[in-house]
Amino acid sequence: MTDGSETRDTPRIVVGSGWWSSDRDFKQEFPDRKELGDAVIRSVPFFEIWLDSVTSVMTPSEIVVVDSAAPLKPAPEMRERVRWIELPFNARHSTNHLGRWSGWMRSVLVSGNYAMASDCDYFVYVEQDCLLSGEALWKACEDAMTADHMFGSGSGTPQPLQQSFFVIRGAALPGFLANLANLERRDRDLSPEWKFVWACSSTLTRLANLGLFRTKITRKIGLKIAQGLGLFCVLPVGSGRARPIPFDAPHYYFQHGTGDEIARYRQGLA
Repeated sequence: MTDGSETRDTPRIVVGSGWWSSDRDFKQEFPDRKELGDAVIRSVPFFEIWLDSVTSVMTPSEIVVVDSAAPLKPAPEMRERVRWIELPFNARHSTNHLGRWSGWMRSVLVSGNYAMASDCDYFVYVEQDCLLSGEALWKACEDAMTADHMFGSGSGTPQPLQQSFFVIRGAALPGFLANLANLERRDRDLSPEWKFVWACSSTLTRLANLGLFRTKITRKIGLKIAQGLGLFCVLPVGSGRARPIPFDAPHYYFQHGTGDEIARYRQGLA
């Protein structure tokens, strides 16, 4: 055991994620949502694929999975490979959630605070349906990290950035999490993607709470300011939700995979 103050030869990486799985039909469970990707990405067997994907590209000190009171869970021996934290209820999707935060945002806040309390050098979030590929992926991200916050590019998506795979430096994590929690509007009223832009700065957080970024034009201006100040950088790999997936690239990531896309990914591991 150590007191956390030792000099480390390798960075302490804490990976966070969320968990939800159910045996109910997706349309029954979420009648107001469009089902994205193959049903397998929300199934128990997919957890092992996801876990192997994470550990194949980096060596985390810990992996923290925040369970939103899911009816179905991986087997005990699989959960023992990570820090499994269970919330008392499912706060649901950001478009129609319970309470102040969606289930996804709660998984970021809980796993992020665990990472912060662990004196991590990097907090890396990998969503439960997100797969990573390429042994050099983490090194590529670390080398390209010109800001304390690294998010997926929003190119090819309707949002300013992507969050299925992102990195926060440990030194910046307390401020980022505090700003994220201090944003007053609920996830259903201000998307988590825009919250991430404002949370990179306490000043932008205060301006967002004053209502300065409620229009499309003012949000775009705020985004340009954040980019101009270098408050965040983008991942050097594609593609998250964007398509096509660069399967032939030395490293990439993607979420919302279809059956064919997941099969292509797994074929590349053989």
